[in-house]
Amino acid sequence: MRTFAILNMKGGVGKTTTAVNLAYLLAAEYQRRVLLIDADAQANATHALLPDGGYSGLAGLLGGFATVYDEVVVSSGLPNLDVIPASDELWGVDLDERTGDGPACGTAGVLRDLRDAAMEDDAYDVIVIDCPPNFSAACVSAINAANSIIIPVLPDAFSAAGMANLVSQIDGVRKIHPDVRVAGCLVNQWHRADVVEDATAYLREHSPVPVFDTVIRRTDKVLESTWAREPVQVWSPFSSAARDYRAWVRELVAKEALENE
Repeated sequence: MRTFAILNMKGGVGKTTTAVNLAYLLAAEYQRRVLLIDADAQANATHALLPDGGYSGLAGLLGGFATVYDEVVVSSGLPNLDVIPASDELWGVDLDERTGDGPACGTAGVLRDLRDAAMEDDAYDVIVIDCPPNFSAACVSAINAANSIIIPVLPDAFSAAGMANLVSQIDGVRKIHPDVRVAGCLVNQWHRADVVEDATAYLREHSPVPVFDTVIRRTDKVLESTWAREPVQVWSPFSSAARDYRAWVRELVAKEALENE
C-alpha cells in the first residue's frame, strides 16, 4: 500500500484540489481502493466530497475518542473512494499537543498505525492525505505515515524566490520521518505568460527535488468545482485542468510504479 501526503507550508497553492483529484482518479480510472484523509482543520477536502454533517473524523481518531480507523471512515458515494473527514476540532488536537496535556497528547504515530492496520486488513491500495499549511499535530502524524510527499507550488516569484524555504521545509519533514521520499513538485495554475514560463523554468532548474513534467493549467472550472463540491474531473471532465490532472496522475503512476501494485 502506498501513502501520499500532499504538503506545502504555503497556503493557496492547490493542495486540496491536488489531493481530491489524485484520490478520485486513482479510484475511478485506476480502480484502486483509495482512502482520502483530510488532515486540515479547514476541512476543504471534506466539503468537496461529503455532505454537511457532524463528523467525528480525524479529530476523533487523534483525540482517542475512536479506537479503530473504520469508526471514522465515511463513504464518498463514489466507487472505491472513502474519506476520513476533518473538522475544526483538529484545532483542539493542536492545543493538546502544544500544552502536553489532554486526550490528544502524543498523536505523532496515529496515522502510521492507521496505515499499518489498513495494510493488515487489506482495506485500501492507496492513502492520500491532504495536509494543512503548518506543522500541526495532524500534519506531523501524516508525514510519519507517508511513503512519498507531493508538493504543489505556484509559478510565481514567491515560489521561485522561496526555494531556500522549500529546502528548509523538506529538511523539517525528514527530521520527522527520515525515510520519506519527495515524489516531486507539481506546478499549479500555469498559464501562458512570460513571468509564469520564467518562474516554471527557474523551478525546474533550481528545485532541490524533482519537478513533474506535467503542469496544471489555470481555469475557472476548478473554482466552479469547489462550489459544486465535486472533483473537477466530475464537474468539467474536458476542462484543461481536468485533462492535466489525468496526465499528471499517469506520470505519477508511471514514476512511482503504481501500475505494478
